[in-house]
Amino acid sequence: MSNLDNLRVSEADREEASARLAEHYSTGRLSDDDYYERLDAVWSAKVRADLEMLFTDLPRTTPQPAQVVRRPRRDRPRAFPLIACFLLVAIGLMVMGVPWWAFAAIAGGALVFRTKHRHHRATHHGCPPAHGRAGAQP
Repeated sequence: MSNLDNLRVSEADREEASARLAEHYSTGRLSDDDYYERLDAVWSAKVRADLEMLFTDLPRTTPQPAQVVRRPRRDRPRAFPLIACFLLVAIGLMVMGVPWWAFAAIAGGALVFRTKHRHHRATHHGCPPAHGRAGAQP
């Protein structure tokens, strides 16, 4: 028995041991009675040796790191909601008497601004421009 086996157990040690027991129980290595008997022993354990003796006849399990699910990042907003909002506003304003060519001018200006803004963003964030080498003239 080492000096570490004589250390008193903490709540975190007890929770980790109960989680290990639950894993063995869920895989069918422990019967109902055996699981609950060992679980009672986990919560009444005083030192680490008391906990370790509960696992001597069970295979050692390595804790699996939690997997993080990441959604792919989108650099641009979805087009459909923007177009739908634009059309609803356009229809509402046309009903109120605004001519259709005003909306065409606004949409054209938005496209020009978008392409200039995209080029500006690419050159100022360390990314080469889409049309060639950094510093090259189009």
